[in-house]
Amino acid sequence: MPDYLSITEVPGAPVNREQLGRMVLRYSLAAALADGRPTLEVGCGAGIGLGLLLDRAAPLVACDGSFGAVSLARQSLGHAVPLAQADAHYLPYREDTFDFIFSFEMIYYLARPIQFLGECHRLLTRGGQILVGTSNPDWPFFVPGQLSVHYPTAPELVSWLRAAGFESIHLYGSLPVDQMGRRFHTVLVAWLRRHLLRLGILAQDNRLTRLLKRLSYGHLTPLPRQLSRTMGVAAPFRELTAIDPGQRDRRHRVLFVLGRARKNHT
Repeated sequence: MPDYLSITEVPGAPVNREQLGRMVLRYSLAAALADGRPTLEVGCGAGIGLGLLLDRAAPLVACDGSFGAVSLARQSLGHAVPLAQADAHYLPYREDTFDFIFSFEMIYYLARPIQFLGECHRLLTRGGQILVGTSNPDWPFFVPGQLSVHYPTAPELVSWLRAAGFESIHLYGSLPVDQMGRRFHTVLVAWLRRHLLRLGILAQDNRLTRLLKRLSYGHLTPLPRQLSRTMGVAAPFRELTAIDPGQRDRRHRVLFVLGRARKNHT
């Protein structure tokens, strides 16, 4: 299994205001749904967002496929959250353990995403919920990330959840493309970022790449070790737009899908 630490959001990494806001929104969504329930994050990375859920989930558990990322998460969280290195295709937990599972910006790295979703269904109690967030490959300036396998479109994402046994599926979009505007500068910056990402230049860290990142993303600040509670979005679902699960979406940069585990009565 590849070690994804090189592409993981780690403490101290330079991010712009939009990137930080995107991270805060997705973990605020998870916190709103956790609400005192046994909760698992799959693909927790360095655990930067888990601070927003510490007083919301009961208990909160997390795992990641990268040993290096899990080590960083342990440094930040100590014993506050049970952490494990785990392959998302074979999650090391008992069935019917969690009421809520979430995963952000991870599913497109998986060779067998439906198997992962099936594992989540196995671990959820009847009626338990899953929340998956992913970049939308249909927005105009989309560029696939390094080590990615396949980015699902909106209909694919919904069909994957259905195939894994989920029902009551709702699809949402965030970061509307039209908020970027039509200004020449906005289009130029998006074009520059797209080509730099495609060439892999921004994955390096030197004076030139820092300059290019500033040109592409604007002012950068170091990513904190933990997102603080004061950063949380009060009503995060109001930031989302419900979208048609049967249509490819070209308006939003990020997709979120929420489903409920369908299990037989025992």
